[in-house]
This record gives sequence, structure tokens and C-alpha cells, in this order.
Amino acid sequence: MLTGISLLTLISFYLLYSTSKKMSAVGNLGFEKSIGEQGRASKCIGLALMILSLGLSCFYWGIGAGTFTFFIILMTIASLVILLAPLRLLNYTFLLLIFTCSFIFEVLLF
Repeated sequence: MLTGISLLTLISFYLLYSTSKKMSAVGNLGFEKSIGEQGRASKCIGLALMILSLGLSCFYWGIGAGTFTFFIILMTIASLVILLAPLRLLNYTFLLLIFTCSFIFEVLLF
């Protein structure tokens, strides 16, 4: 569940980050051009996914701990996206490797 919440948070933050006017146009994942063209829809989808991940976090851990955990996940992912996106290190293979390892560790530990 933690991996899914983290993935939703990553997708939602990246959508919101890509619609920013201050972001340098880096085409790491290939769909940044369509995000820029459909800015309003991308912001709405990003906010909806962010609210969904907050709701899942509150459902999984409870209201207080879920909100706190969501903001910790959001700060961590936001820092990684802001640091790694301009360096072109965010690509499909890197994300697939990270989330596959995270999912395996999550299954093995619980």
C-alpha cells in the first residue's frame, strides 16, 4: 500500500510540477509536451490524484498518522523530483527499478 500511495504522489506531483511556468522543459518521460498543452486538465488530474493519495493514506494509517505520513512522503518525493528531473535521471527504467524494489521490500516485510 505504501508503494501505491508513493507512486500516486509521485505522479500527481510530477503533473503539477510539469505545469509550472518556471520548470525547465525537460522531456524525461516523453509526455511533458502534452502536459504543457493541456495545462488546466493536468492540474485538475494532479490535484485529484494528490487528494486520492491523501485519502488512501488516511484510510490506511488513520487520520492523524495518515496525514502526517502523506506529507512526509510528499516532501520526500517533491525533493527527489526537483533534484532529479533537471538532471534527466527520472526515466521509466529508473522509476520501474525503484518501485519494483520498494514493492518487493514491502511484501517481504509485511
